[in-house]
Amino acid sequence: MINTVIMVEVAHFLIKNLGAVLGMEKLREFLRFPFTVVDLDHAMALRALELLARYSHVGVGGQDATILATAESLSISKIMTHDEAFKKVDWLEVIDPVKG
Repeated sequence: MINTVIMVEVAHFLIKNLGAVLGMEKLREFLRFPFTVVDLDHAMALRALELLARYSHVGVGGQDATILATAESLSISKIMTHDEAFKKVDWLEVIDPVKG
């Protein structure tokens, strides 16, 4: 799954680091994956704010909180990320693709 906020975050990262042409090429490749895309609506944003307040002390930021809210809404308890903050969320199992 991916939410619309994270789609924009990934696009920003790729374009900023690879340039407009290569960044968009890599983004299109990334978006070919058959994600479930979840819109960040008002209710989901409010839940993300609650989760931000709950987990900010372990390094969870605003965009991270949208991931938590999305995962929670879909009953997802396992994600793949290299972000260390997610490893400190008590109900989430993290698979780190960098560490194997």
